[in-house]
Amino acid sequence: ILIKIQLLQTHLLEASDSFASAWNWVDAYLKRVEEPAVYRMLRQSMVARRSLILLDGLDEGGEKREEIERHVTEVLMPQGHVLLATSRPDGIDASRFGRFYQLSLVPLTDAQQLQALERRLGSGGVRELRPHLERMPIDEATQQRITSNPLMLSMVASIFELRTGLAMPETTVQLYAEATRAMLARVGEQRVALALTPLVQAVFFEAHVAGQRVITASHLDIAAHRVADERGRGVLREAVEMDRMPLLSLLQTRPLQLQAAHLSFQEYFAARAICTGAYRLPE
Repeated sequence: ILIKIQLLQTHLLEASDSFASAWNWVDAYLKRVEEPAVYRMLRQSMVARRSLILLDGLDEGGEKREEIERHVTEVLMPQGHVLLATSRPDGIDASRFGRFYQLSLVPLTDAQQLQALERRLGSGGVRELRPHLERMPIDEATQQRITSNPLMLSMVASIFELRTGLAMPETTVQLYAEATRAMLARVGEQRVALALTPLVQAVFFEAHVAGQRVITASHLDIAAHRVADERGRGVLREAVEMDRMPLLSLLQTRPLQLQAAHLSFQEYFAARAICTGAYRLPE
């Protein structure tokens, strides 16, 4: 039974009473999102303790994160369910999850990075890119190059493909700037993509300060008003619905629900918005 934590958080905010009176929050969530027959089948599997509950993205619970983590450790675990939870490495409170078996994905080795790049860029591309790889910043946590993270490695490969013959970014911030610029370029002509950047930044900021991973029409409306871009709101929504906005994934159209393709993109744009001085965090 797959439960995406960012969606669980949304339902918790919308129907807290339903969750408060439920046997557990997984049961309450399934009752809201599944057809009655499917819900009954899944509930029976949980009652019989014959289900594996996959909690995807514990670090993406936003303002409900603390409550969700406490429910996992104080309700779901004592009830005897088989649980598999995922989180980014820095999103885990080791003391809270001390009774869980903890597994972690080790960073990619240099050999694995080169192998992945060769499949994508070919041997010639790897030879050209390799000197740039050796100058990539070191991650403080792992003490390895940032490309040991698969997401960062993919971003580097994408930028290399777009910037053939040009200098490569040398800092993490520059990498995010180039990668997000490339993603925005898929919307259409460069002029339109650049014009959307302030709106995209405002959308991510509004969702992030609200402590929410799921972006709603309300966040989009507030952001469009903030940057005075009502036309851009329609262009952005159309691009997402037509899968021409890699920065955002469409969860559902009615009511509108989006999310960043990766939480780090939301964090990047929120931080960038704050650095402009035009955005303030709530008191």
